[in-house]
Order: sequence, then structure tokens, then C-alpha cells
Amino acid sequence: MLDRDAVEKLIRESAERSKRERREYHLFGNTMISVKGNIFPSINFEQIVKEIEDHMLPHLFEEVDYIFIGSFSENDERALEAHYEDGAIYITSDLPTNRDYIENIVHETAHAIEGQLGLMIYGDRKIEREFLGKRERLAARMRAEGIDMSTIDFEDPEYSQDLDLFLYKDIGYEKLTNLTMGLFASPYAATSLREYFANGFEEYFLGDREYLPKISPQLFIKIKNIVLGEQNEYI
Repeated sequence: MLDRDAVEKLIRESAERSKRERREYHLFGNTMISVKGNIFPSINFEQIVKEIEDHMLPHLFEEVDYIFIGSFSENDERALEAHYEDGAIYITSDLPTNRDYIENIVHETAHAIEGQLGLMIYGDRKIEREFLGKRERLAARMRAEGIDMSTIDFEDPEYSQDLDLFLYKDIGYEKLTNLTMGLFASPYAATSLREYFANGFEEYFLGDREYLPKISPQLFIKIKNIVLGEQNEYI
């Protein structure tokens, strides 16, 4: 007959095994997180859900019905960790830390919000002008460093694969970090207007909320209005 300690050990092991084998979670009781791929043993989606719920508000996820964790061709083909499409976020299952999943969920939720509130976010062109002003200053810094930019259009706010490759292949992440310091919350925000918004959204919740309004005041105001649910007056 098993003694009390042995029984308690079996119960604990069973509970831990159930947690590891659990494949579905719910964010704010509505958005389903479905784990379809093999993840690192250190990943804990209960903790991921708790941290997101501690930092964010339920209405921000109105456009996100599902979050799928697994292997997805679009992520593989475009070398992405995650993407948003038609009410769902698709995240690769080989990310090594909880923080990686949290950052991707928050970032892609920003893209979901764009679909709902695009006119409010971009209609008055305030953050576009702010973004292009930063691009202009970044270009000046690059020219001062002797970087050839003759083949790159820095005045187009839309995503360009040529620009993306130029920033991360030709310049390199380490140098780009120094060049974008004080202009963008992270180097990736310089890639396009949409990434500028999504990166700012991520910074608002997971980064330095005091730093963001200093470098991107118009972007901060837009995000704050969305968070407070005060967007109706803009649309």
C-alpha cells in the first residue's frame, strides 16, 4: 500500500503531466490558443495567458478569434515567427521562451486592430508624417555614415522587401540598432508604417511606456486612444 508521500508525489506528477499535455487555452475567456506543434518543455502557456491578461484589456482582442501554435507554410516561406490572417494569429512552435510568444501575440494583435480601426489609425496621416520624418532623419544618419542609398525609396511608407533586405542584410542588425536609436522603439519599426504602428503597440504594453511618447508622440496618442476605447470619435 502506498504511503501518503508517494500518493502526493503521484498526484503532483499527474498534474504536471496534464499541464504539459494540455493543448488548448483561452485568452480573456474568448480567444482560443491551440497548440498544434511540439514546443520547448520550458514554454508555459498558462503563464503566457496570465501575463497578457495582466498587461492588456479584453476589447483589444475583438478581432482575434484564434491563436494557433504550430508549423505554417506562410511563416516558413517568409521567414516569419508569426502572422495575422482572417481573425487568427499563426505562430511558429519552435520559439524558445515565453517572452517570444507574448511579443508575437501582442505584435500580431496590433495588425488585427489595424483591420478594424485602420481609418482611425491612419486617416489623418499624423503617424504617417511622424514615421516619414523619422525615415528622413534615419536616411541622413545613413548618408553621414557613407551608406549608399541610391536604390532605396525611403519616402514610401508601405512595406518593401528590397528595403527590408537592405536594412537587415546590407546594414546589419547591430549597426541598424545604433542608427535608429532615439527614432524608433526598435529597428524593425523602420521597415514600414504598419510595422511602426505594431512595434509601438508592442512597446506600449511590453516596453518602456515613458520612452514611447518621447520619441513617437503621435503614435503614442493613437495607441492610448485605442486602449481607452476612445476611437469612435475618429471614425
